[in-house]
Amino acid sequence: MNRTVLFVAALALAGACATVPANPPAAGRLVVMGTTDTHGWLLPYDYYTGRATAHGLARLVPQIDSVRAANPGRTVLVESGDLLQGNPLDFVYSRLAAGEVHPVATAMNFLRYDASAIGNHEFNYGIAHLDTVARQSRFPWLSANTFRAGTAQHAYRAFTIVERTVGGAPVRVGITSVTPPGVAIWDGDKVRGRLDFRDIVASVRPVVAEMRRQGAELVVVAAHSGLEGSSYDTAATGVPTENAASAMAREVPGIDVILMGHTHREVADTTIGGVLVMQAKNWGTSLAVAELELERGAGGWRVSSKRGRILRPAQDATSPAFEAALATAHRRTREYVARRIGTSSTPWSSALARTQDTPILDLINEVQRAASGADLSSAAAFTLDARIPAGPITVADVAGLYVYDNTLKAIRVSGAQLRAYIEKSAEYFLPCPGGACARVINPAVPGYNFDVVSGVDYALDLSKPVGQRVVRLQRGGRDVAPADSFTLALNNYRASGSGGFSMLIGAPVVYDRGEGIRELLIAEIERRGSISPEQVFRKNWEIVPPALAERAAAELAPRR
Repeated sequence: MNRTVLFVAALALAGACATVPANPPAAGRLVVMGTTDTHGWLLPYDYYTGRATAHGLARLVPQIDSVRAANPGRTVLVESGDLLQGNPLDFVYSRLAAGEVHPVATAMNFLRYDASAIGNHEFNYGIAHLDTVARQSRFPWLSANTFRAGTAQHAYRAFTIVERTVGGAPVRVGITSVTPPGVAIWDGDKVRGRLDFRDIVASVRPVVAEMRRQGAELVVVAAHSGLEGSSYDTAATGVPTENAASAMAREVPGIDVILMGHTHREVADTTIGGVLVMQAKNWGTSLAVAELELERGAGGWRVSSKRGRILRPAQDATSPAFEAALATAHRRTREYVARRIGTSSTPWSSALARTQDTPILDLINEVQRAASGADLSSAAAFTLDARIPAGPITVADVAGLYVYDNTLKAIRVSGAQLRAYIEKSAEYFLPCPGGACARVINPAVPGYNFDVVSGVDYALDLSKPVGQRVVRLQRGGRDVAPADSFTLALNNYRASGSGGFSMLIGAPVVYDRGEGIRELLIAEIERRGSISPEQVFRKNWEIVPPALAERAAAELAPRR
């Protein structure tokens, strides 16, 4: 072989060696699991109906265990908020005796959560209740945008950094969370002057930077926030938007994964601005799983690829050990909802409550009016499945009718505000000029935003444009004038203007004793002993033309 050939061969060998590092970068996988909006559904049991359910945190335990077994030492588990209010179990434990541990803390400690977001419903029973449960938890409750009122001091931990081992080397994972600023509206009486809920994006940006400065190589945001938009008027209230995950992904550098919550939707494997965005279904219905492929170089770990999966429980999957840990809480809650409070002469149903006047909503309105002494009252059918049976009535029946832990207020409104309020409620229906429309129910408006008012007579004409549907509005046979004045009983959520009812913002409060509406209903049934529709029912509102009311009812009828 001549010298030229040897020289070329040597160059080729040197080039090949230069492209293969002596110590190739380590690689491996980190898995982040997320639940959200558990709302007390720890066990696969419906306290309203007494039947087993296909959802509940217990249903997800086998999936969590399976992911951990497949990825030993390489998993993180977070919750994106709304745990402490939502079903009778949470209500039973809304007042904790000295030394009593909340079942949510018991359940999440059992599952070894790494962190939880503080959701808006964490404040429903007051700051002290949240603080107690947080102390009982072996993981931090986080919020990057909740501050001590008037200060720059975070009210809760803004982030945590956990360490896992991937490819034989440690990796530091930063976790932060956000809380909807709407808490300032929804639970204003509990947080006003004590906590500030600030803009999500502006608050998260320095927290992510700080986690990175402290060595976090990956950043996860457990956001109690949806993609975008707000259920309240941000301009009228001055409160920042509640849903900002999309803006976080686009505008905050350094985030790898956002696990959303709050909207009760399910989102799988979505990428925004290079950030993996996911959301598990509420009530322990599914588990969000983010799989991150990592490479380790001289500068530490970096994400080389990522993908998301949604896992749902196998049929009848559960965890006997998990259920055993919650046996006392389960038994106590079942005893509470089984308590008999009265009887009914006939069945009551909410099935048609959003398309025609029904006794079941009149029952709520009459109890609210009687308690507050107000001229008028409003209520919504939170669910179309609520029933009061003929015969014995239990707490479970009333809890199924009034599922939220709202309190009663009464405000003063003008005739103009009242009309605007009913018009806003009517946005639950789409305009149908001449009866020619593809559908009547507006899918963008949740059913709990259709309020029914008692104490006035009115008609909604769905053939008219939005904002012009109230074609009759009278009290005592006389047309309601814009300058008329009324007191209106309603729940604290609506009294704050929440749901986009900005015409109620700032209305003078004339009654507020902090009474739970569900408890008022229970007490009234107990007082009467026996109830019947004729005691409370008075037909005072309708949808016209009748054909559109029928179409709306058909659209809302359950599909068999």
